[in-house]
Amino acid sequence: MLALMIAAAVSVPPQTPPVVPSAVACRPSIVGTVRTITLQSKVFPGERKLRVWLPPGYEASGQRRYPVLYMLDGQNAFDTCTGYLGQEWTLDEVATRLITGGVIPPIVIVGIDNAGAQRANEYLPYADPFTPANGQMEGDRMAAFLSGDVMPAVAASFRVSSDPSEIGVGGSSYGGIATLHLALTNPQLFGKALIESPSLQVGNGRMLRDAADAATLPDRVYIGMGGEEAAIPPGAPVPIRQRIARINEGLVVGARRLRDRLADALAPPAVKLLIDPAAHHGEAAWAKRLPAALTFLFGRDAAARRAVVR
Repeated sequence: MLALMIAAAVSVPPQTPPVVPSAVACRPSIVGTVRTITLQSKVFPGERKLRVWLPPGYEASGQRRYPVLYMLDGQNAFDTCTGYLGQEWTLDEVATRLITGGVIPPIVIVGIDNAGAQRANEYLPYADPFTPANGQMEGDRMAAFLSGDVMPAVAASFRVSSDPSEIGVGGSSYGGIATLHLALTNPQLFGKALIESPSLQVGNGRMLRDAADAATLPDRVYIGMGGEEAAIPPGAPVPIRQRIARINEGLVVGARRLRDRLADALAPPAVKLLIDPAAHHGEAAWAKRLPAALTFLFGRDAAARRAVVR
């Protein structure tokens, strides 16, 4: 019971977007221009939708090529109509505000839809001890999917940079683990990693051990974690409340260990860790921390992009 409760809170977020009742028309919450590409993957079975947000001024900018951020769980990136339980990261709103305010340069953001029921299998390199195993973990294939399927499809249709220092990858929860695994195993693909609420129990400690062995990483790594990732259900018995509180403390400790191990790499990246003490596990918390993440990864103001936050 407790394992399932914790898993629901910190391990298994959005699988597929909710069904909107036909009697209620959903009004898209997209700010700016989002175009879609339907991708036939050579790595994973089936089609995958890419949602490409274009920054202000893109159409009038001629041959200019833009920094690009690839975000996992793309259904939840821009629109409450496709986001899990009607929630979204507000990447379009936040990026628009930061770009027009001169905080970050114009960037293209690509939301990569997840595989629904196969999401965990595609994102995770190791099994999650909090949830039952269901098929083979294929997280090691994400690099081939990103570099062989997604990036070429986006580059063929949009003016995005091919310079790894101008390419970012991001995700939350299992998507955060997928991003971390990509950063540890294929740092040559991208220079910026956005890791939100990573499910560090995956592999029963192997993710932190992998991080301790890293020699090189993307240039900049942002890590976000809530202090109350697993929400305590109202009326829960005291032993369960205490156990969940210990789990939350452990996740924060794990995030700090991850920060320290990445910062101790042979060729260390600039690392920022943001702990949000009262935040739960979900899009609302990730949206709240998003301005800090984008500013650190892409920002023009060096003072706002301090290398390491202890």
